[in-house]
Amino acid sequence: MDMWNPYRAAVKAVLPQARIVVDKFHVVRMANDALERVRKGLRKELKPSQSRGLSRETGKSC
Repeated sequence: MDMWNPYRAAVKAVLPQARIVVDKFHVVRMANDALERVRKGLRKELKPSQSRGLSRETGKSC
């Protein structure tokens, strides 16, 4: 199911013995969002020369 807390609370209220399972899409999305925040934070700490070097290594500019 979706990870929204009201859904979880509703299931627990109506089906207290039910096992709640979060679908893979939401877990992967949250992990990707967290990694993206870390990546952007680390990139902000780079010196301009380091940032340019990184862009050449990956073939992308951010």
